[in-house]
Amino acid sequence: MKKVCPDCKVPFEVDFEEFGEGDAVTCPECNLEFTIICKEPGKFKLIESKALEMEEMEEESGEDNEDYEYDED
Repeated sequence: MKKVCPDCKVPFEVDFEEFGEGDAVTCPECNLEFTIICKEPGKFKLIESKALEMEEMEEESGEDNEDYEYDED
């Protein structure tokens, strides 16, 4: 699969037979890290690792905010 890095705009090839879901792949030019995600069997997608981490943190903090009670003074 060909991917174009959103940061440096350099195209690079990712061989999904070498990697599996959850593996990290880096751009050969700028070293931006991507995580391999499998949305459907046999279909893979690359997501920026930082963006994926931010989504996970937002999901976790959203759950915590629902259970958190505070008083406004």
